[in-house]
Amino acid sequence: MATPVFRFGAFRLDATARELLEHGRRIDLPLSTVDFLIHLIRHRDRPVGRDELAAAVWGRVDVSEVSLSHAVMRLRRVLGDDGNTQRVIRTVPRFGYRWVAAVDADTDIDADSDADASARAPAPPPAAPRGHARAAAPWRRLGHGAAVLAVILAIALAGSAARRMPVRAAADSAFVLPAAIEAGADAAWLRLGLMDLLATRLHRGGLAATPNETVLALLSARGDDVAGERPARWRVRPRARFAHGEWTVSIAADGDGRVLEVETRADDAFGAARAAADELLIKLGHAPPPERSDDAALAAATLRARIDAALLSGRTEIARRIVGAAPPALRLNPEIAFAEGRIALFSGDYEACREQLDTLLARLPDAAPKELRARVLNALGAVAHRQGRYDAAAAAYAAAVRLLQDAGEPDVLAASYIGSGAIAAERSDLDRAAADYGRARTLYEASGDRFGVATVDLDLGINAMQRGRPAEALPLLESVRERLRRFAAADALTATEIVLVEAKLQTLDVAGALADSAHFVSAGSDAGDPRRRWQLTFARAAALHGAGRLAEADALLARLRDASDPSADALARALGDALAARIALERGDPDAAAELAGAAMTPTLERRNRDQYLRAWTTRVRARQQRGDLAGAAAEIARLRAWAAAEDDAAALPIALADAQQAAAEGDAALALARYAEAMARAARQAVPDDVVEAGLPYVEALLAARRFDEAISVNGRIAPWADRDVRAARAAAKVYRALGRDAAADTAADAARRLAGERRFADDGALAAAAGG
Repeated sequence: MATPVFRFGAFRLDATARELLEHGRRIDLPLSTVDFLIHLIRHRDRPVGRDELAAAVWGRVDVSEVSLSHAVMRLRRVLGDDGNTQRVIRTVPRFGYRWVAAVDADTDIDADSDADASARAPAPPPAAPRGHARAAAPWRRLGHGAAVLAVILAIALAGSAARRMPVRAAADSAFVLPAAIEAGADAAWLRLGLMDLLATRLHRGGLAATPNETVLALLSARGDDVAGERPARWRVRPRARFAHGEWTVSIAADGDGRVLEVETRADDAFGAARAAADELLIKLGHAPPPERSDDAALAAATLRARIDAALLSGRTEIARRIVGAAPPALRLNPEIAFAEGRIALFSGDYEACREQLDTLLARLPDAAPKELRARVLNALGAVAHRQGRYDAAAAAYAAAVRLLQDAGEPDVLAASYIGSGAIAAERSDLDRAAADYGRARTLYEASGDRFGVATVDLDLGINAMQRGRPAEALPLLESVRERLRRFAAADALTATEIVLVEAKLQTLDVAGALADSAHFVSAGSDAGDPRRRWQLTFARAAALHGAGRLAEADALLARLRDASDPSADALARALGDALAARIALERGDPDAAAELAGAAMTPTLERRNRDQYLRAWTTRVRARQQRGDLAGAAAEIARLRAWAAAEDDAAALPIALADAQQAAAEGDAALALARYAEAMARAARQAVPDDVVEAGLPYVEALLAARRFDEAISVNGRIAPWADRDVRAARAAAKVYRALGRDAAADTAADAARRLAGERRFADDGALAAAAGG
């Protein structure tokens, strides 16, 4: 029988506990990587094929080469090995890998024993639900995360009847609290059900109601003490009790220094609540809405209120059970059918939602309310957006806009404009996106919906980021974050923080990005939507990479690849591979960098984030240059230039840098300097600090090598403002000062460069003090 413990060098591998220790200290590795190591060592008497490893570790053979390469790369790094020496894990070309280091074990290992089989990894957990939180906008670096907000909001806004607001000024508005219920446990759902009914009834009578989502978020953050916030003119506190076979609903509304009270009775809670709402409307100077009192309408209203109550509480399973227990005839009611679609949407089952809503839309009679038809269209647009079907999404939102132009439903129309703007952003039509967001913002502001205004401002901040203006976006995003904190709107707040991380990385505020993202992993691990979890994970990895904390970043990227869904999370996985490629390049492993960059260049990334696709491509070019494959690099640049021919200036800067690095590698110093000058000019025009220092450091090095010191001093001066927080700017300063004989200043800059580098390694690290050709 095989021993479960193996020792090699300073390492101890416990196969039973699936733990690897170095000098007694546990090394944090993904379980799939540990299982990979166990299988290699157990079968160290022979080479192990890639298919065998995939089946043993992941439980299937259709595992990508990238997953295998990730595992080998992580193991080699942890064990002090690399792709060149291969003294621990040897690559067997066109087959797989073999363990070649000495191993101590208590007994001989029988590769075919039961113990061997039991040590293999269990079958992987079921794949996460398919689909995406909002399809990501093409940000310049992360390309991921907070841009999900518009679709999420479009769903939430379109979904709840109580979310609607009248066109009239919000000065006459209500803040309806959950109802206090004095009845049996089976009536607990009425707490939110009556809240929704009253808000809807007051709305139909012309009184603007604060969205239920906002009310619940504020209560979650502050308990009942929300009077100081005063989100609306009237605070409405309902109470319902059941006694002697009868329901009594009372309402206390306080505002303008006075308190209005009403109390009504009926055989059912909804009837009493409707009567109470009508009496309150009359006292406030509004006419009650037309009555819909037939039994079928009452049953549908009751069922919809129960479903909304469950969804507002985040209990999709309860909502599903409520619908399942309803009579079949009632489930044919359009509002209930729409509610079923919302349940599928909130559960992440986007294809089921699409089928249900398509069916509902086809059977809606011509006389159906425009508002209901528009809400269905908005939800269909949101699903299509999440699935990357942009033409279908745009058509759905456009149809909703046409329906609602004169319908008097501003918040549903605003949701349509937000969705339309998001699709325009996906297509890089940023002016159209900004125009649509502006329309939505005006509608929300006119209705007094401060939460809606804040979410549109987030979209406008993202729009500025997409235009390459992170400095312009930052103050707006900071303002949005503070407003959303007051609303305790967790989803929207998380989205905003992800965008802020990106903006701070682009403006070289790495410390701020690290601070803002510190809670992302713990928050993401508990997130109900796995798509959001991987957005948070990737954003945190990007911040860690910016700080040079490569091992931590790589561990998060490994978690993303190991646990995410290959289909539903295709974009997040491609982004992770692109970042992992840059990390490999910074560790001096161009072979791994080239492979990872190639894996990142998927059709999904090309279609949904062309900027990151471009960065992955240039990473692959640099990897070829570093390993001396100049012909291959030149061919890659030619293909890249042809691909980017129809693109805008976004591709010009990285292509100019790739050209310059290629010329330098080929020994054409004059051409390299010309290309570096072009890249620097483009970076200066765009004025994004990250781009400026990216172009500035190699340009300074080339100028110093050509002994054009005056020009090197000038370029260095343009990136020097960031030398205290960016390793590239600090390295440029050290080299310039050394060339000028300013050794004290050079030493100070070199010390800063070493501190800022973190785990990043540069080819001339050992000779930094003597750099710059001095």
